[in-house]
Amino acid sequence: MLKKFLSLLKPNTPKWSTPEVIEALSHEEVGRELAKKVADKLKKGDALFYSHRDYCGHGLIFSDGNYQLVSVYDGVSSALEKFNSSKEFINFLARQSDYSLAGADCKEHVFFTESAFELNNQRLTTNRLQNFTRV
Repeated sequence: MLKKFLSLLKPNTPKWSTPEVIEALSHEEVGRELAKKVADKLKKGDALFYSHRDYCGHGLIFSDGNYQLVSVYDGVSSALEKFNSSKEFINFLARQSDYSLAGADCKEHVFFTESAFELNNQRLTTNRLQNFTRV
């Protein structure tokens, strides 16, 4: 009985941020071509983020003349990083990978998290970026 009770007190790692899932994430860079397509679409007024109740992860918008990486909660975004030029934004996004976007790469401070809940949770991915630019 005590063992069962103690096991309930231990925080469980969410399924999206287990070591196995994180280790399997691609380290391949997004690349300049896709990053440019994303920048062009953002500048036209489209935005990339989830909008629902509670935590919605990271997204991208173009607002007030800046490309912005945003954190979204309850559909409301707050800027994590702003880029004054398309060149700066494209260079930044092009060097990212699913691994860094998920928050697993400590060298990418704007994405990095030690939170098991935020790690790889509703973050940007290469696949989301590709889908965003297809429409």
